[in-house]
Amino acid sequence: MNELIESARRNGNGKGNGYPVTKISNEPKLLIKDAIFVRHDGSLVKVRFQEILWLKGDGNYTTLVTKDFELSVRNILKDFEEALPQLEFMRVHKSYIVRLEEILAINTRELRVGDEFIPIGRTYYQKLLEGVHKLGGDHH
Repeated sequence: MNELIESARRNGNGKGNGYPVTKISNEPKLLIKDAIFVRHDGSLVKVRFQEILWLKGDGNYTTLVTKDFELSVRNILKDFEEALPQLEFMRVHKSYIVRLEEILAINTRELRVGDEFIPIGRTYYQKLLEGVHKLGGDHH
């Protein structure tokens, strides 16, 4: 009986060729892994992750800010939070996501990216501090 159960487990229904079943993933196979395409003026515009400085959400729209241009797209910020690589980007405020590599300075109220200051929420501030190397300050 155990052999029959094991055979059915391997082959699906007891019939078949005995080869392992490959699950078909619902995850799309991304052809371009270093960029996101956003709809703008009727076209899909490629924006490389490394070009993005930060994103600002405003209702149903999000503005992507890069070194060279800004794009306003009709997607909520949460859509981008789910689509962007988590090791490179972090939500720092209910309305902002920043590319971590672009952060130049951090304090309790804001962080600096380039020449701009981005607000930081209290809970996000703690999470951000846990993820950065710090020197100086309180030594016991």
